[in-house]
This record gives sequence, C-alpha cells and structure tokens, in this order.
Amino acid sequence: MTLFIVGALLIVAVAAIVRFNYWKQAGARLQENGYVPPAPPFLGRFAFRFLNRLARLVMIGPVKVIGKENANYDGRLIIAPNHQYQFDFSMVAAAVPNFHYMTAIEELRGFRGVMGAWTGAYGVDRKAPGDAVIGASVKILIQDQRRRVLIFPQGKLVTDNVLRAEDFKTGAVRILRRVAELVNRQPCAILPVAVYYKRDPKDATWFHRALRSVGLKGFRRAFGVSNYGGTVVIGKPIPVESLPADVHEATALLHTRIQEALDQASRA
Repeated sequence: MTLFIVGALLIVAVAAIVRFNYWKQAGARLQENGYVPPAPPFLGRFAFRFLNRLARLVMIGPVKVIGKENANYDGRLIIAPNHQYQFDFSMVAAAVPNFHYMTAIEELRGFRGVMGAWTGAYGVDRKAPGDAVIGASVKILIQDQRRRVLIFPQGKLVTDNVLRAEDFKTGAVRILRRVAELVNRQPCAILPVAVYYKRDPKDATWFHRALRSVGLKGFRRAFGVSNYGGTVVIGKPIPVESLPADVHEATALLHTRIQEALDQASRA
C-alpha cells in the first residue's frame, strides 16, 4: 500500500512538472507580440477567480454589481470598462468571471508570464503598430463563440475617472468589426462597463480597519488610491450591427454608454 501511494505521488509530481514547463514555455512566448496562448485550464480559471476575490478583499472592499444579466450574451463579447485603477479588472471579474485580458508584454516577464498564460492573459507590445495589437485580440475572439476579451477603450489609466472623449481609442470597434467579418456575422457585441469606487474612509471594512490597526496603513496606498468598496454597472451589449458605420461615431457611442453606466454607478 505504501509503495502504491509513493508511486501515485511520483506520477502526480511528474505530471505537475510537465504541466508547469508547458505553461512556462507559453508564458515565455507572451513576449512575442500577437502570440495567443492556449485556453486556460480549469485550475487556471479557478486561480484567476480566487486571485481576483483576494484582490477585491485586500485592495477594494465590498463590490455591488448592477446589470449582471447583461453579461449573459450568447456570442462573442468585448468587455469595455473605464480604467482608473490597477485592479479594475478584478472589479469586472466580480460580474464576468471568465475572460481573456490584454496586458503589456513588459508586465508578463518571468513567473508573471507563466501565471498570465495560465489564467488567460495575452501580451501586446504598446510600441507596435496598431494593427498588430488588434490582431492579437482578433485571434482570441475568433476561437470560440462564447469568447470574452477585456479591453480598456481609454488605453491608459485615467485616475480622476473623467471620461474624456479624446481618451477613447477606436481599437475596440475595429477589433469587433474584423471579428464579425471573420466569423460570418455570428453574434458579436461590445459590453459597456462602468467601475466606480468609494473613497470615503468611513466605508472601510473591518478587514481594512484591522490592517490599519497593525500598522499597515500604507499597504494599500503602495498600489495607488485607497478604495473602500465600489460598484460595477454592466450596460446592455451593443451588437456590431447596431454601431454607426463611422468608427469614430461608433467609439463616441461606446463612450456615451459607459458614461451613462458610470452615472448610474455613482448614484448607487
């Protein structure tokens, strides 16, 4: 019996090493602009959910989700939230648990690359031509009819959370249209999402108060602003055929829908 247990543990250990090396190679290839890693396995998706829950507990606080049913779209989705904080994707994950996410290749080096490939990241070189960046997202979306990709349409952190029209890039619209062409007009849409944080310390949870009481007052500040909970509003999907023909007008519509959702979040 002891020999059986030892043999079983040895097999498990060898399998774990083989799988780690597999994802290590995939993580290293994330430095290649446009490389699309394999779909994350069950354990990778589970780890992504767990890490996002942990991030919300430590860095954000309680999250209220409005309009979660709008994420149940039967087709390909580009999830398009406003971007003001490093952990915005964790807020979105409270409403849409599984998605691929675009990350700059310099953020996916070493072990972070392994974890990124394992949990659904794909790397883009921000210095590369726009078509190269768009191509990576297109490759992800065409793989499966229920594929979701998170893209921040502002393309950068806007810490004051003012949605300026000039900050919105046309990439999300261009990606959606290219995907629609490649999948023979199967359902494709953009999902407008608004993320809003509470910043008043009086809303701090017992956990955040405990961190302060043991001298970790600056722990969360090391990651940017201090948040004490927040709200995510998921707007209605905008099907590709409902977008204006002009790419700039279509992007302006996306900006308007996210602003409407943000206004709703701020009132919630």
